[in-house]
Amino acid sequence: MSASTRNRAATKAEPVETAPAGQRKDTTLDEVLQQGVPSVFLDANILIPEYLRSVFLDLAYAGLLEPHWSKGVLAETRRNLVDPQGRYALDPRGVDKTLRAMAKAFPRALAHGSEKYDEAFFGSTDAKDQHVAAGALKVSLSVYGGKPVILVTSNAADLPQWAFDGMQVLMLHPDRFLLALLKRSAKAVVTTIDKMLMRFKNPPISQVNLLNVLVGAGCHMFALELGRRWGYEMKTSLTAARQQQLPKTLRSTPAAAATSSFGEGR
Repeated sequence: MSASTRNRAATKAEPVETAPAGQRKDTTLDEVLQQGVPSVFLDANILIPEYLRSVFLDLAYAGLLEPHWSKGVLAETRRNLVDPQGRYALDPRGVDKTLRAMAKAFPRALAHGSEKYDEAFFGSTDAKDQHVAAGALKVSLSVYGGKPVILVTSNAADLPQWAFDGMQVLMLHPDRFLLALLKRSAKAVVTTIDKMLMRFKNPPISQVNLLNVLVGAGCHMFALELGRRWGYEMKTSLTAARQQQLPKTLRSTPAAAATSSFGEGR
């Protein structure tokens, strides 16, 4: 399905929610950030990992971003966390408690009725991820009347930027988004994450372990910059395993990695 066909499908489905033609243009990250607090649609792969989820939600609670998700994203998050054969296999009661807390903390986050936009992404996104793209589009069109929305996802392969041609949705990897936010509001981001770490008691997590976790989650540039602001020289401190997850241009020597003071984290 072509971009023009997708746009016509979305417009026909809900014409009063479609942004004026003059506003329907590609946007950039700088443009979104210049408009104030960015509106962010979070994919399930951001909400599933405990610490990555906490980073985003704590930044949201601090007023540095406005979070959104859909019923489909929440269902996917829950399914992955409670799957007894999966990586996490968490107690469903605890997961449901977390989801209720998210709904209470962010009552405007849920994008209602995004399902009607699923067909707008037929053929341009992976079938199982159409609901994610539809949720981001719904937020942009109905809640903000055409205001750009950032779709944060680790799955660029199945949610390519070209699928949103002509739409006010910017797809970004969490690393790129967090790094940009850190550079724009460094003091607020660092303070917020320090407070977040203090909240974790069982088990506790240190600054260095969080940096390790962030590298493991693919947020290596954000981790490097955050570590620098905390006073760590990460290129000579990460474990050998985490070093291997960095781009080659950022890796230190194997000998330096072997003397790491970092734990593996979670």
